[in-house]
Amino acid sequence: MSVDTRSTKVKTGSLLLDPKNTRIPSDRRSDSQRQLLHELLAHEDVKSLAASIAKIGLFANERLVVVPSGRCFTVLEGNRRLAAIKLLLSPELAPTTSLVKYFRSLSAKADLASLGKVDVAVVPDRLSAAPIIAALHTGDSKRRWSSLQQARFYHELLMQGLQPSEISDQLGISLAQIRSFLRTEKLHRIALTLDLDADVRKRVEDPRFPLTTLERFIDSQIGRKFLGVELDDEKGFVGVAHPERFKAVLARVVADATTKGMTRKINDKKGFQDYIKQAETALPRTKKRGSFDPDAFVVDGDDAKRDDSGGQRERQHTSPKTPKPSTSIVPRGFVCRSKTTKVSSIFKELKSLRISEQRNSTGVMLRVLMDVALWSYIKQEGHAKAVCDHFDKNGKKRNYNPDWTPPLRDLISYAVDKRILHGMAADGYKAARSLAAKDGDYFITIDGFNEFTHNPHVTPTEGDLRALWDRAEPMLEIILS
Repeated sequence: MSVDTRSTKVKTGSLLLDPKNTRIPSDRRSDSQRQLLHELLAHEDVKSLAASIAKIGLFANERLVVVPSGRCFTVLEGNRRLAAIKLLLSPELAPTTSLVKYFRSLSAKADLASLGKVDVAVVPDRLSAAPIIAALHTGDSKRRWSSLQQARFYHELLMQGLQPSEISDQLGISLAQIRSFLRTEKLHRIALTLDLDADVRKRVEDPRFPLTTLERFIDSQIGRKFLGVELDDEKGFVGVAHPERFKAVLARVVADATTKGMTRKINDKKGFQDYIKQAETALPRTKKRGSFDPDAFVVDGDDAKRDDSGGQRERQHTSPKTPKPSTSIVPRGFVCRSKTTKVSSIFKELKSLRISEQRNSTGVMLRVLMDVALWSYIKQEGHAKAVCDHFDKNGKKRNYNPDWTPPLRDLISYAVDKRILHGMAADGYKAARSLAAKDGDYFITIDGFNEFTHNPHVTPTEGDLRALWDRAEPMLEIILS
């Protein structure tokens, strides 16, 4: 996507820190430039960056990305650098005496004349800057955001009026990944509204908070049941428990999220069961039956205003209108371009199934599509013999059956381990790897597919099936192209 930019030099005094900066949690954002500066200084290692700038100056290839704001410019990319420059030019902006002294000592060593004007790339609006910012901070970037900061970035784009599918198209990130980030970001935002102990709140507000722990809960059938939520295409998830029960469980989960060994505790079905059994003993007594709308818990930074006492009170906000989800498991706009007749035929049949009425058929057909399409892709890429040799080293299975091919889990594992899915980002490989996990109830896995197919007592829910698609979509986009 081509981005309309122009390069120029701007006086540092005309540059403003971004009040919607992804690095700053929504509940700590402000219209005060000094407060924004202090937030970045407290949480984003501005001190080290300032020391580097004082020593070697600014790199010529790292321009700030800005958008016009009256007679000034708001910095959309490069807020840490701007904060460091402002503190070198005006050390008294620092919040404490010791920090003022620190930045004065750096300022004495810096070439301040070169910091009076800086190179910028001017974009016409925020949305025009999104592809640039995403390229710098997501995927395999050296300046990659934490998962939480990445999720906040996608949420900001949603609040600016983009649909998840549009975010996916503009940034070149799969729709499934965008939806996953938005779900977990909403869960984290709800956690920030809870009455948490000061130490827990500090950990939850930390940009390095392990958002993947919340992702595991919301992607796991066991975890969703414990939280009291079900997946929903429009809202990300909806509540199927009493709101007080949900809040109590979420508070427990986020309190435990940063404890040592938490990810190992919930690494399989038994781990989840053991954790939940232990966590239940510490939960307060609440009503369990009920339901809730998750949007009732959250107020976005732009959707709140302060009352006379300095507190925040909610104002009515109209969220961007979300299109109705596809009636089939295949999202609207997803296209199969495979030239293999069998693959395109299976895809067409799958797309014709109404997921609300034909859940079993949908689950089985999705598994068949993945199996046939992935093997077809592997053959087209010239890996068929290597895959068979890898999983049938002595050729015994092929001697017995010349048409033998490895099962789907092995095909996925090989594709992921050998990185043969060309063009797939690291998060896509992560999603594909989770499909091959050896646990039928943990996350969304091939074993889970097998349960749908062979167990007479297991019928997938619509949420389960859509979560299966979300996990598989980054891989499907490649093997069906």
